[in-house]
Amino acid sequence: MKNLRQLLVIASLLALHPFHAFHTASTARADDGMWMPQQFPALADELRELGLELDPESFADLTGFPMGAIVSLGGCSAAFVSPDGLIVTNHHCVYGSLQYNSTAENDYIEDGFLAEARGDEVQASPTARVYVTTEIEDVTESITGGLEDVSDLERARTVEKRRKEMVKECEDESDDVRCWVRSFFEGETYLKITAMQIRDVRLVYAPANGVGSFGGAVDNWMWPRHTGDFGFYRAYVGPDGEPADFSPDNVPYRPEHHLKISTRDLDPGDLVLVAGYPGRTRRLATSAEVRQAQEWDMPMSLKFRTELREILEAQGEGDREVQIANAGRIRGLDNIRKKYEGTLEAFERDDPLAHKLAAEKALMEYVAEDPETASVVEAMRNEFDAILARERATRERDLVFSWLYVASPLLSQANGLVRMAEARAEVDDDERDEGYQERDWPRRLAAVNRAQRSIHAPTDRAGMKWILEKAMALPDDQRIEALDRLLQSVEGATPGERLETYLDRLYSDTELTDLSVRQDLSTADHAALEARDDAFLDLAFALRPLAEARDERDEEVAGARLRLRPGLIAAERARLDGRLAPDANGTLRVAFGTVEGYAPRDAVWYEPQTTIRGVLEKNTGEAPFDSPDRLLEMARAERFGSYADPDLDTLPVAFLSTVNVTNGSSGSSALNAWGEVIGLAFDMNWEGVAADWVVNEDVVRTIHVDSRYMLWVMDAVDGAHSLLRELGVQPRFTPAGRR
Repeated sequence: MKNLRQLLVIASLLALHPFHAFHTASTARADDGMWMPQQFPALADELRELGLELDPESFADLTGFPMGAIVSLGGCSAAFVSPDGLIVTNHHCVYGSLQYNSTAENDYIEDGFLAEARGDEVQASPTARVYVTTEIEDVTESITGGLEDVSDLERARTVEKRRKEMVKECEDESDDVRCWVRSFFEGETYLKITAMQIRDVRLVYAPANGVGSFGGAVDNWMWPRHTGDFGFYRAYVGPDGEPADFSPDNVPYRPEHHLKISTRDLDPGDLVLVAGYPGRTRRLATSAEVRQAQEWDMPMSLKFRTELREILEAQGEGDREVQIANAGRIRGLDNIRKKYEGTLEAFERDDPLAHKLAAEKALMEYVAEDPETASVVEAMRNEFDAILARERATRERDLVFSWLYVASPLLSQANGLVRMAEARAEVDDDERDEGYQERDWPRRLAAVNRAQRSIHAPTDRAGMKWILEKAMALPDDQRIEALDRLLQSVEGATPGERLETYLDRLYSDTELTDLSVRQDLSTADHAALEARDDAFLDLAFALRPLAEARDERDEEVAGARLRLRPGLIAAERARLDGRLAPDANGTLRVAFGTVEGYAPRDAVWYEPQTTIRGVLEKNTGEAPFDSPDRLLEMARAERFGSYADPDLDTLPVAFLSTVNVTNGSSGSSALNAWGEVIGLAFDMNWEGVAADWVVNEDVVRTIHVDSRYMLWVMDAVDGAHSLLRELGVQPRFTPAGRR
């Protein structure tokens, strides 16, 4: 216990190497962790018991097989699957590229896209990137050293400054490198992650919406599932083999490793490994954080997402161009909205708060034999709860303020221009806000271009009216004073009339709907932006003082968390004898489990595999259950070739595994014991969506599209035969004209 006390005191100051050896469970079980590659060798006994044929040590080698083939798309996961830079990911991960390239006349969202030849592949979008992790280095001492006796605000700012300096030094080595310094175990350990950044990404193939999004929002997060959620990009580089901007002179990237897409049989009990870049989990949260999420954060986010989604949907009625402009926003709102619905339902059923309270009780019992340690842990918990209480005091205002920029893409663009001007005024790049450093400027300009496809002034106005009405209803002690002043500055007998007058002025006195104007202003300084006398820029300027005050408050809270959280987590890890995965944070992870069904409720059992029969049963001919005619024809004729599963005696579509994932895991390759792609993770089941907070191994499952369904659609439905050959698969069917 003396060692634990020492650990609690210095946890945030030392590199504790979370990937060092730990004791594993005595028997293999459904896994509850998203493990760092460095941790994987310590799981060797469990993995071999489940049937792994690869050397577990190989997963710690980021430049070897199979991890060298796993890539990030900056929000989704993916993998190289050919020597010529072909990348497989989810259909919903290429959806933005389909939207970017679609018009009412060439509706790739609805009809799908297939480049018949390399020259037909189109730019995914100006902001599309592929990141290939090449190195991970422990830099904890360099980030946290010497911060024992400083204020919380100074601690946060010093850590941030050191992170930025380290990233800059790393990226100065090459324009082709992207670096991050990420916190693990809430500040206990810092790792520097280096990745190659590929900037020329092209859309190669995606099936029709009736395949890639079959079931739509109705089936989202649900099982049984029959969605062909897959698509393909290709990475391009300059003729010299180095990353380069989009150019017709570029050539396909040649990765050192790529994965094979499997046609092997898949059965219940088979090993499944999922490698990707999961975004964010909260499994190490305190009971107070769980309570706040359940009682406020998720219900209010769900409410706001539902209301804004209804506004966007109404704006697009009868106008396909507007529907295309709003499609990406609606899809994003829908995805999280339904997840939160399922999470709150699971919270009621599984009661993660009770789990957290029980774990905290067990921790206090564990440290009780040393009164000094117990006192330290209790004090940490009490102070952490006090921080959350302070945040609750302004949570209504903070929520509305953050949604201003979600409701109005034009305000988001204006704010980006203002913040870019602020960033350019800073002489020292380390003093610039993260996301607005010099390394970010090219992507900021690309994002300006990309946003044009999603800007529709009437939709923007409707969203802005909605969120301003919420601002007007805030309690007296949580007003957004800048908005109050602006709304009081216009004529009107009632608050509603003043709101309409202000909105008329806001949208008539702006030029930011013009892409060329926003492009010109992307390099403008503060004075030039003020001189524009643009209503949206004026609004963005008016809101900046509150944003800056919030940022400073958040920095101080972050510093307190850095002081408190590492000790609490270190104590919990000691209680668990070291077997604890850090929360997901967007970095490369590997999870494992098996193909397995589950019982969602009494007397009901879900099989772990679905088949083409379910597609035919669900198909109505109307969205979201509207399969392409060619697919229905081939399915009804039972023309499956060797893609059929011998045990199922038909074509498999999707399968479940006991692996657990989260947002960002989308597109992650599901690998078999030999490291072959047996499918792609694209969703969690409804009963398991609370796994971001707590894992109920009885019901938590990941939904994968089966590789054999992917190949059959490519072969029998879309005639993507050149791609199949590139994947090393010989086509079985005669081409039948494209849609």
